Amino acid sequence: MKHKKAVLAALVTLFLGVTGFAEAQQNTLLPVSVQSMKTWLDSSPESPVTLIDLRSLLECRDAKIAQAVCHSCDTQQDDLFALVPKENKLIFYTGNRLADSKCAVIDQALAAGYKNVYRLEGGFAAWRKEGYPVVSEKRTPRVLAHAVIPRNLSRWQKQAKNPLVIDIRQAEDFTPGHLEGALNIPLSRLHLDYAQIPLDATLLVVDEDGTQSFLAASYLLRKGFMNVRRLKGGMNEYRRRTP
Repeated sequence: MKHKKAVLAALVTLFLGVTGFAEAQQNTLLPVSVQSMKTWLDSSPESPVTLIDLRSLLECRDAKIAQAVCHSCDTQQDDLFALVPKENKLIFYTGNRLADSKCAVIDQALAAGYKNVYRLEGGFAAWRKEGYPVVSEKRTPRVLAHAVIPRNLSRWQKQAKNPLVIDIRQAEDFTPGHLEGALNIPLSRLHLDYAQIPLDATLLVVDEDGTQSFLAASYLLRKGFMNVRRLKGGMNEYRRRTP
């Protein structure tokens, strides 16, 4: 009798374990290549796809994949998936980094019960590299913003009038390490929070790898900030060039 109970308990444990594993597998992001996604988009509505751009609103409106909806990771919208059928493929993409489950929007999709949830490998950069078309809802005209190379940063800080570093990375990237005195305004919130920046400051825009600072600097110049520079290569280059 004890033996039968032990076997039964083992079977129940195994069943629950398999069920839990299956649920965990379903609640993860699956990778999809640019080529596969293009095929799915072209075959819609036979293979319905909902495409979500997780970059900042400035980046998404500046250039995005045509079918994409702009919705950055750090903003939530209760009815975002209200009209999206559960059988749709949900595909998330960022710039050149992999979308991950740390994003509140992705968590929202998984919690809502979507089973076919994907991340675009290589993100928007991979899509453009393949030469596939993009659209612009509201392009930010680029304005010349000179770059400060990391080894000249101290000189810039001494020579600039009222210098202020604007770090446009997300808080989780900013907090572990940033330039002293930097003001953290993530690019996803720059269009909302730029009024916090003193108009008489000489600005240095800092990102992670130099791919976003040109857009941010151009936006700030068009908003009336007269003295804007950007850190060449971003924090990646700064860490590499300074001991």
